[in-house]
Amino acid sequence: MSLNPLDTKSIEKMVLKNTLKSHYSEKAMIELVVGKIKEIPEYSQLKSDIELTLIVCKMIETITSDSDLKLDKLQTIIEIYKKSFDMSTDDQLALVNVVNFLHQNNSFLYKKSFLKKAAKAVGWVLSKAINIGSNFIH
Repeated sequence: MSLNPLDTKSIEKMVLKNTLKSHYSEKAMIELVVGKIKEIPEYSQLKSDIELTLIVCKMIETITSDSDLKLDKLQTIIEIYKKSFDMSTDDQLALVNVVNFLHQNNSFLYKKSFLKKAAKAVGWVLSKAINIGSNFIH
């Protein structure tokens, strides 16, 4: 199969690895969330809306909790807002403060990814304990 480098859809057929995969996944996620924001009627009036910020935070948490995508979530939120709204430096600072406030007040948590990693760690420890225990039995 020949891939045309000028065809933007051909990148979806390529096998992306490591940093290229992460970069492509992050940009695709940003475009997805920006698209969802722009579906809201008169979305441009919601730049300072805390509820919208909370929804964006939860969307990023949901998307990243089930993947191995490693990214700076705060920077990703800023990028989403910059693509969705006309953001001044003061607007970006206010956004950072709102996200930090929401996070500190447990409005959105990193529970899923933490629990997933904790479950893997517990499973690993148990498998090692079982292996050690089976060596003593023989």
